[in-house]
Amino acid sequence: MEILPVIAVLFVGIIVGFVNIVSAGGSMLTLPLLIFFGLPSNVANGTNRIAIMVQNVFALYQFQKKGLLNWRLGLLLAVPATVASIYGAEIAVNIAHGTLDTLLATFMIIFVILLIIKPQRYIEGKINSKVSLVLLFFAFILIGIYGGALQAGVGFFIILTLMVLVPRIPMADMHGIKILVVTIYISVSTFVFIANDLVNWKFAAALSVGSAIGGFMGGKYASILPDKLLQRILIIAIIFFAILLFIR
Repeated sequence: MEILPVIAVLFVGIIVGFVNIVSAGGSMLTLPLLIFFGLPSNVANGTNRIAIMVQNVFALYQFQKKGLLNWRLGLLLAVPATVASIYGAEIAVNIAHGTLDTLLATFMIIFVILLIIKPQRYIEGKINSKVSLVLLFFAFILIGIYGGALQAGVGFFIILTLMVLVPRIPMADMHGIKILVVTIYISVSTFVFIANDLVNWKFAAALSVGSAIGGFMGGKYASILPDKLLQRILIIAIIFFAILLFIR
């Protein structure tokens, strides 16, 4: 393997690691890059997950250090997501990459619209805590299936779900829950990719180093960025990555 692609993946990993923590969707950059360097889409999918696990560990340290981890809610939501992610990972072994790009970009545009109109304003206070908990449980089953299969952009699903069903949680805390849930389910579902030999370990190592640096920086600064700024970053990231997918 030439050194230039490895260096390129490492530096992109730094950017992606930061984006994944303070927003979401960084995998929209890494997956096309890994495919560009010759990896099949399912191998790129599996390779990318190794870096996400590493990046999230460093980010969790920063969030825990700043008291921004809601362990009770995070662990509760991680249970259905983790079980469902194993099923999703089994699906991902034979997923069609072109179909993935089109569907993902379409959903991301829908999410931009939802983020702008803020549907939580119309349902806030109208869903009691028990109903909200049930909806969260089923939502995170779907999130687990999607995250286990595709992963790219799953942060958008998580943040939007939390914004609608538990809108009183600060945005920084939502990112903490997102990181905790993803770390747990991806640590389990990634073994499906490893078992099917769908990880390029050289690229995974380079991407992990970069993502760890970016994740550490993201966890450090996410807590001091205003909620409105984080929401704007989220919207801009969705639009940017959706356009990339449509172009591809």
